[in-house]
Amino acid sequence: MDFENPVANQSFVTHTIEDIDANVSLESTFESEKVNDDIVNLAYDEDEAKDLSIMGKVFSTPKDAYTFYNQYAFLHGFGIGVHWSFKNKTTNEPYQKSYVCNKQCFKSLKGNSLCGVAKKRRRNLRTGCKAMLRISKGKDSEWFVDVFNDTHNHNLSTTPTKVMKHRSHGKIHRSMACKSLMVELGQSGLRPYQIKKVVNTMKTPYDTNVTSKQCDDVLSEQQKQYKGKEFYGLIKHFQDKALIDSNQYFVMDLFDEGSPKNVF
Repeated sequence: MDFENPVANQSFVTHTIEDIDANVSLESTFESEKVNDDIVNLAYDEDEAKDLSIMGKVFSTPKDAYTFYNQYAFLHGFGIGVHWSFKNKTTNEPYQKSYVCNKQCFKSLKGNSLCGVAKKRRRNLRTGCKAMLRISKGKDSEWFVDVFNDTHNHNLSTTPTKVMKHRSHGKIHRSMACKSLMVELGQSGLRPYQIKKVVNTMKTPYDTNVTSKQCDDVLSEQQKQYKGKEFYGLIKHFQDKALIDSNQYFVMDLFDEGSPKNVF
């Protein structure tokens, strides 16, 4: 896969880490067990296979990559954030993005006092963790994983309740289960404001309330995915009839983007 030149046209843009949950509790206990060399080697082999399966994975958009890594983080007991991105100086379009564990870096103590009075700060839970996933954009406009580090220097959450305390997982409207529920309720005839009420009665105390706009966005995204596919059954019906009856024919009128408009 071809790469864009990261040296000639790079502009480094720094961002503060998003989706960091300062209130997250990552306390967990693990029983120490004695294992033999064969089991240890097997564990290393599994970790290596996992890394290889993620390296080179292709995504259509950075949003897809974020969703994938966030779901991976949920299953493995940590939260994530968006760290930084490189942008092309000419087009100002990003061509490289990095997603990190939410315990990455250390909290800055700059500005810790105001007029000589020390400010009260929340407990620092960052540990300088190096776990991350980086994606780069090829000339075919697809994004792929070129760096993946799954080594954490802290304990991982061991229960779903604790995992949900991470901010990146507390956004219920992003979850596949919630999106499926929204689509199902939308297909039953409910409006976004009605769907919002249903979803908010089912969420956990750790989740923020879903808005009507978020419900509408999910429904719109679903409609875009299936745009034109609702005509498939009708077109197939006419095609089957044309095979049987040579006098049977039909003509389709399409929109400019190629989706069906009318069938004659």
